[in-house]
Amino acid sequence: MNQSFMKHEFIIMSKSKKNIIFIIFLTALLFSYCFFILPNEQTSESFDPQKLSYELEELSVEQKKREEDGYTGINVMTGVPVYAMNKYYYKLHSNLITAFEDQDFTRFVLLRTHYLEGNMGSIIGNPTLFPESPFPGKDRKHLYQQTLLRYQGYLDKDLPISYALIEQKTALQTLQKFLLSSASYLIIFCAVYFSSDIVVRDRQNRTILQGLPLSWYRVLNIKTIVAFLYTIIVLSVLLIVGMFTVSLQSGFGFFNIQMPIMIARTGTSFNDYDSITIFQFIVKAMIFIPILVYLFTRLSVLLSLLFKNEWLVLLVSTIVLFSERLYYSRTLREIFGIEVSYFPQTYFEFGKVVSGDKNFLVNLDTITYVKGIIVLMITIVIIEGVLYMVSRIINKRRFYQTN
Repeated sequence: MNQSFMKHEFIIMSKSKKNIIFIIFLTALLFSYCFFILPNEQTSESFDPQKLSYELEELSVEQKKREEDGYTGINVMTGVPVYAMNKYYYKLHSNLITAFEDQDFTRFVLLRTHYLEGNMGSIIGNPTLFPESPFPGKDRKHLYQQTLLRYQGYLDKDLPISYALIEQKTALQTLQKFLLSSASYLIIFCAVYFSSDIVVRDRQNRTILQGLPLSWYRVLNIKTIVAFLYTIIVLSVLLIVGMFTVSLQSGFGFFNIQMPIMIARTGTSFNDYDSITIFQFIVKAMIFIPILVYLFTRLSVLLSLLFKNEWLVLLVSTIVLFSERLYYSRTLREIFGIEVSYFPQTYFEFGKVVSGDKNFLVNLDTITYVKGIIVLMITIVIIEGVLYMVSRIINKRRFYQTN
């Protein structure tokens, strides 16, 4: 009976117009990103040789003027050897253009790394980076150190470097960026959306379903398992399709790419960073997905018993999902005297938890991978306890009765 009921529930979910429309929307969103947004996206490491050539032409004219006027020494007022610095800049960036045009991206990374090591201000002093951040200097230094560590990782592993790898557009790097972004909320929302009606829809077939030879709590458990598996399958298929599509355009990437992570919250020096492979990051981040999918599926079942309305279930679950956005601030570390690391919603952006960026953003050391797993598991236990008690109060007969 259990298997028959599971099969019945899975067929209903698969044929649901609501679910089919949402999957079509997700597929369209995925292909729009893969074919239109990603290929044209300008990252912090995108290189425009034409624009740089114009800049070097102007610099060449300026240098010739300085030579004609005899201003090739140190500036008396500032003590800065402008001519020598411009000469160095011109030569290095001319070589960058040559390396780019020759498709010699290993040399390109070497030159870029050499330049950044001696010119921290090219990133830290760039006012166009993080203009709306409350701590732009801190964020720019974080970006500077991450960039150098990432480049060094490419060189240490002796990878066949491509331009897509530099721009972080290979399939694995695209997945990494997705998991690090707020787009991770979309993964959890899929669980919210697919599970919002799994219990409530049965109220339209009271006579048939009230006669099932299964206990009420077991029915709720089976519905949870089916919704969980359905969500995981949909997410897995979309992931495979997305990875395959990006791979055709930019390559798959390499599992041993070194990814910088934070081991201290400040990010003031390279000692605050460590590195893991992109494979390790993806595995750790992926472990959060089934936990969160199960948590929100179970929450939907609980809310279904309480509200008996799928739209209210969807609304309340969505509010819970985005609840951190209601109070989030980079200066807020406690809520009602309780540190934010003890709240489950702190770990909904799970990629940032794995990379240590969550600690960096709110200036804490306590938002860790292990603690995130523990907090979410405790939350599941609490929901399970409440659901069991509510299912005893709102039993099958009471749930199906008309108001």
